[in-house]
Amino acid sequence: MSEQSTGTIRALIVTDQDAVRAALRYGLPDDIEVSFARDSREALRLLPEIAPSVVVGDLQTGSAGGYGLTRDMSANARWARVPVIMLLEREQDQWLARQAGARVALTKPVAASRIIGAIRAVVEAPPSPA
Repeated sequence: MSEQSTGTIRALIVTDQDAVRAALRYGLPDDIEVSFARDSREALRLLPEIAPSVVVGDLQTGSAGGYGLTRDMSANARWARVPVIMLLEREQDQWLARQAGARVALTKPVAASRIIGAIRAVVEAPPSPA
């Protein structure tokens, strides 16, 4: 079943920062089902199992980082349309995140409410052309 038929958004959060993981584990509403990966390798392995509606990745996370994850997802027909929200350490990395294929780039520190808003916005938006 898709998120449209169940009302549930499946979010894969990719970060090795425990504070971000904790904030999102306990700060998300019930209609957002969250799974976590510590790095891009783990995220790529989990994609088929989770079939996320959205991926929230940290640009600086290990194993090629969010940039590599987003690039790899964009190159795969099955995952290319899954929207990616990138969390950035520096505002000047906005361009890099967009070049990698992120739909939204948020500079840390970022409140859970902004991430929730971004998740809802990208999931409800019409898909980008391939």
